[in-house]
Amino acid sequence: MIGTRVAIEAGAPVLTPAQMAAALGLDERALRDELRAGRVFSLVERGEGRDAGRLRGRLRWRSLEVVLVIGADGTVLEMTRTGEWRR
Repeated sequence: MIGTRVAIEAGAPVLTPAQMAAALGLDERALRDELRAGRVFSLVERGEGRDAGRLRGRLRWRSLEVVLVIGADGTVLEMTRTGEWRR
């Protein structure tokens, strides 16, 4: 997903369902089910100082957290995954 572009709307990143599913290691149908069940959460932080213009997006699903650092043009600069989920 690094190098992938995401849309920026009103200063916040907007990932497609396909991008979210790929980041979390789910297929799109499973992602929709997990979203409906309220088990997927997101948070956006805006960079300040030397990180101004960058965004950090966090996706959480169960014990898995995916952190995306996104440039001002919407390019995913970094992606880290911590935790895991076993079905």
